[in-house]
Amino acid sequence: MTDDARSPYYFSPRHDMIELIPGNTQRILEVGCAGGATGKELKERGVKETVGIEVVEEIARAAEPFYDKLYIGDVETIDLPYERGHFDCILYGDVLEHLKDPWHLLARHNRIVRHNGMVIISVPNIRHYRIVKKLVLKGEWKYTDDGIMDRTHLRFFTLGSTRDMIESAGFEIQAIIKKPSGAGWLKGLNTLSGNRLIEFLVRQYIISARKIKEV
Repeated sequence: MTDDARSPYYFSPRHDMIELIPGNTQRILEVGCAGGATGKELKERGVKETVGIEVVEEIARAAEPFYDKLYIGDVETIDLPYERGHFDCILYGDVLEHLKDPWHLLARHNRIVRHNGMVIISVPNIRHYRIVKKLVLKGEWKYTDDGIMDRTHLRFFTLGSTRDMIESAGFEIQAIIKKPSGAGWLKGLNTLSGNRLIEFLVRQYIISARKIKEV
Protein backbone atom coordinates (compact mmCIF):
# COMPACT_ATOMS: atom_id res chain seq x y z
CA MET A 1 0.00 0.00 0.00
CA THR A 2 1.34 3.46 -0.90
CA ASP A 3 2.07 6.10 1.74
CA ASP A 4 -0.95 8.16 0.58
CA ALA A 5 -3.20 5.13 0.98
CA ARG A 6 -2.05 4.71 4.59
CA SER A 7 -3.17 8.24 5.49
CA PRO A 8 -5.51 8.44 8.52
CA TYR A 9 -7.81 10.51 6.28
CA TYR A 10 -8.94 7.31 4.56
CA PHE A 11 -9.42 5.29 7.74
CA SER A 12 -11.30 7.65 10.05
CA PRO A 13 -15.09 7.37 10.55
CA ARG A 14 -17.18 10.38 9.54
CA HIS A 15 -18.87 11.02 12.87
CA ASP A 16 -19.96 14.44 11.64
CA MET A 17 -22.07 12.74 8.97
CA ILE A 18 -23.16 9.73 11.01
CA GLU A 19 -24.81 11.99 13.59
CA LEU A 20 -27.20 13.26 10.90
CA ILE A 21 -28.42 9.79 9.91
CA PRO A 22 -31.97 9.14 11.22
CA GLY A 23 -32.18 6.44 13.88
CA ASN A 24 -34.45 4.12 11.87
CA THR A 25 -32.12 3.95 8.86
CA GLN A 26 -31.48 0.38 7.67
CA ARG A 27 -30.06 0.62 4.13
CA ILE A 28 -27.17 2.99 3.45
CA LEU A 29 -25.09 3.67 0.34
CA GLU A 30 -21.76 5.37 1.07
CA VAL A 31 -20.19 7.05 -1.95
CA GLY A 32 -16.47 7.47 -1.36
CA CYS A 33 -16.25 4.91 1.44
CA ALA A 34 -12.41 4.99 1.54
CA GLY A 35 -11.03 2.37 3.96
CA GLY A 36 -14.40 1.51 5.44
CA ALA A 37 -14.18 3.14 8.87
CA THR A 38 -17.63 4.70 8.51
CA GLY A 39 -19.13 1.46 7.21
CA LYS A 40 -17.63 -0.41 10.15
CA GLU A 41 -19.23 1.98 12.61
CA LEU A 42 -22.59 1.81 10.83
CA LYS A 43 -22.56 -1.98 11.08
CA GLU A 44 -21.69 -1.76 14.78
CA ARG A 45 -24.71 0.53 15.21
CA GLY A 46 -26.97 -2.10 13.71
CA VAL A 47 -27.48 -0.86 10.14
CA LYS A 48 -28.89 -3.81 8.18
CA GLU A 49 -27.32 -3.17 4.76
CA THR A 50 -24.26 -1.11 3.88
CA VAL A 51 -23.12 -0.60 0.30
CA GLY A 52 -19.90 1.23 -0.56
CA ILE A 53 -18.34 2.83 -3.62
CA GLU A 54 -14.64 3.72 -3.74
CA VAL A 55 -12.53 4.74 -6.72
CA VAL A 56 -9.08 3.89 -5.29
CA GLU A 57 -8.74 0.11 -5.46
CA GLU A 58 -5.97 -0.43 -2.89
CA ILE A 59 -7.96 1.56 -0.31
CA ALA A 60 -11.25 -0.11 -1.23
CA ARG A 61 -9.85 -3.59 -0.55
CA ALA A 62 -9.44 -2.65 3.12
CA ALA A 63 -13.11 -1.63 3.23
CA GLU A 64 -14.58 -4.88 1.88
CA PRO A 65 -15.28 -6.56 5.27
CA PHE A 66 -17.57 -3.71 6.33
CA TYR A 67 -19.98 -3.62 3.37
CA ASP A 68 -22.54 -6.10 2.08
CA LYS A 69 -21.54 -4.99 -1.41
CA LEU A 70 -18.56 -2.88 -2.49
CA TYR A 71 -18.16 -1.30 -5.92
CA ILE A 72 -14.70 -0.19 -7.02
CA GLY A 73 -14.61 2.48 -9.70
CA ASP A 74 -15.90 5.87 -10.79
CA VAL A 75 -19.33 6.52 -9.28
CA GLU A 76 -20.30 8.54 -12.34
CA THR A 77 -19.99 5.50 -14.59
CA ILE A 78 -21.26 2.77 -12.24
CA ASP A 79 -24.80 1.61 -12.99
CA LEU A 80 -26.12 0.52 -9.59
CA PRO A 81 -28.50 -2.49 -9.82
CA TYR A 82 -30.97 -1.38 -7.14
CA GLU A 83 -34.72 -0.97 -7.37
CA ARG A 84 -36.40 2.38 -7.05
CA GLY A 85 -36.40 3.60 -3.44
CA HIS A 86 -34.04 0.88 -2.18
CA PHE A 87 -31.88 3.04 0.10
CA ASP A 88 -32.92 4.96 3.19
CA CYS A 89 -29.83 7.17 3.02
CA ILE A 90 -26.89 7.99 0.75
CA LEU A 91 -23.67 9.51 2.11
CA TYR A 92 -21.41 11.71 -0.04
CA GLY A 93 -18.39 12.51 2.12
CA ASP A 94 -16.16 15.01 0.29
CA VAL A 95 -17.03 13.41 -3.05
CA LEU A 96 -19.13 15.77 -5.17
CA GLU A 97 -16.37 18.34 -5.65
CA HIS A 98 -14.26 15.63 -7.36
CA LEU A 99 -16.87 14.80 -10.00
CA LYS A 100 -17.40 16.03 -13.54
CA ASP A 101 -21.16 16.40 -13.13
CA PRO A 102 -22.29 16.12 -9.50
CA TRP A 103 -25.65 17.71 -10.41
CA HIS A 104 -26.46 14.81 -12.73
CA LEU A 105 -25.24 12.22 -10.23
CA LEU A 106 -27.49 13.48 -7.42
CA ALA A 107 -30.46 13.56 -9.77
CA ARG A 108 -29.69 10.03 -11.01
CA HIS A 109 -29.34 8.70 -7.46
CA ASN A 110 -32.70 10.25 -6.55
CA ARG A 111 -34.31 7.15 -8.06
CA ILE A 112 -32.75 4.72 -5.57
CA VAL A 113 -33.58 6.78 -2.46
CA ARG A 114 -36.98 6.06 -0.91
CA HIS A 115 -39.52 8.87 -0.50
CA ASN A 116 -38.55 10.88 2.59
CA GLY A 117 -35.16 9.14 2.53
CA MET A 118 -32.02 11.19 3.11
CA VAL A 119 -28.83 12.28 1.44
CA ILE A 120 -26.00 13.58 3.62
CA ILE A 121 -23.37 15.64 1.87
CA SER A 122 -20.02 17.07 2.91
CA VAL A 123 -18.51 19.82 0.73
CA PRO A 124 -15.72 22.38 1.16
CA ASN A 125 -16.66 26.08 1.00
CA ILE A 126 -14.90 28.03 -1.73
CA ARG A 127 -16.12 31.27 -0.11
CA HIS A 128 -13.73 30.81 2.83
CA TYR A 129 -11.97 34.09 3.55
CA ARG A 130 -8.47 32.73 2.90
CA ILE A 131 -9.43 31.72 -0.64
CA VAL A 132 -11.27 35.00 -1.29
CA LYS A 133 -8.38 37.07 0.10
CA LYS A 134 -5.79 35.39 -2.12
CA LEU A 135 -7.98 35.73 -5.20
CA VAL A 136 -9.09 39.33 -4.67
CA LEU A 137 -5.94 40.85 -3.19
CA LYS A 138 -3.22 38.78 -4.88
CA GLY A 139 -4.90 37.38 -7.96
CA GLU A 140 -3.96 33.86 -6.82
CA TRP A 141 -5.85 30.68 -7.60
CA LYS A 142 -3.32 28.06 -6.55
CA TYR A 143 -4.04 24.38 -6.13
CA THR A 144 -2.65 22.43 -3.18
CA ASP A 145 -2.22 18.80 -2.15
CA ASP A 146 -5.28 18.88 0.11
CA GLY A 147 -7.88 21.20 1.59
CA ILE A 148 -10.33 23.48 -0.19
CA MET A 149 -8.00 23.98 -3.17
CA ASP A 150 -7.10 20.31 -3.51
CA ARG A 151 -5.77 19.83 -7.04
CA THR A 152 -8.17 16.91 -7.57
CA HIS A 153 -11.24 19.13 -7.09
CA LEU A 154 -13.11 19.70 -10.34
CA ARG A 155 -16.05 21.68 -8.90
CA PHE A 156 -16.28 24.40 -6.26
CA PHE A 157 -19.27 25.25 -4.10
CA THR A 158 -20.64 27.94 -1.82
CA LEU A 159 -23.58 27.28 0.48
CA GLY A 160 -25.90 28.83 -2.08
CA SER A 161 -24.72 26.76 -5.03
CA THR A 162 -24.76 23.58 -2.90
CA ARG A 163 -28.33 24.33 -1.91
CA ASP A 164 -29.32 24.84 -5.56
CA MET A 165 -27.73 21.52 -6.55
CA ILE A 166 -29.48 19.59 -3.77
CA GLU A 167 -32.90 21.14 -4.41
CA SER A 168 -32.69 20.64 -8.18
CA ALA A 169 -32.16 16.91 -7.53
CA GLY A 170 -35.48 16.63 -5.65
CA PHE A 171 -34.27 17.00 -2.05
CA GLU A 172 -35.15 19.46 0.71
CA ILE A 173 -32.46 20.56 3.15
CA GLN A 174 -33.14 19.55 6.76
CA ALA A 175 -29.94 20.51 8.59
CA ILE A 176 -26.68 22.33 7.91
CA ILE A 177 -23.60 21.91 10.08
CA LYS A 178 -21.08 24.71 9.60
CA LYS A 179 -17.47 23.88 10.42
CA PRO A 180 -15.59 27.18 10.80
CA SER A 181 -11.85 27.66 10.53
CA GLY A 182 -10.03 30.94 10.97
CA ALA A 183 -8.13 33.38 13.14
CA GLY A 184 -9.48 33.99 16.63
CA TRP A 185 -9.96 37.71 16.03
CA LEU A 186 -12.12 36.97 12.98
CA LYS A 187 -14.28 34.58 14.95
CA GLY A 188 -14.67 37.29 17.58
CA LEU A 189 -15.61 39.83 14.91
CA ASN A 190 -18.17 37.40 13.56
CA THR A 191 -19.72 37.09 17.01
CA LEU A 192 -19.89 40.88 17.38
CA SER A 193 -21.52 41.15 13.94
CA GLY A 194 -24.30 38.74 14.88
CA ASN A 195 -22.82 35.82 12.88
CA ARG A 196 -22.99 37.77 9.61
CA LEU A 197 -19.49 36.72 8.58
CA ILE A 198 -19.96 33.02 9.15
CA GLU A 199 -20.04 32.03 5.47
CA PHE A 200 -16.53 33.46 5.08
CA LEU A 201 -15.28 31.40 8.02
CA VAL A 202 -16.84 28.04 7.17
CA ARG A 203 -14.31 25.61 5.77
CA GLN A 204 -16.76 22.74 5.26
CA TYR A 205 -20.52 22.24 5.21
CA ILE A 206 -22.25 19.03 6.28
CA ILE A 207 -25.80 19.01 4.90
CA SER A 208 -28.68 16.58 5.31
CA ALA A 209 -31.59 16.68 2.88
CA ARG A 210 -34.84 14.72 2.53
CA LYS A 211 -36.20 13.38 -0.75
CA ILE A 212 -39.48 15.15 -1.50
CA LYS A 213 -40.00 14.32 -5.19
CA GLU A 214 -38.82 12.26 -8.12
CA VAL A 215 -36.79 14.03 -10.80
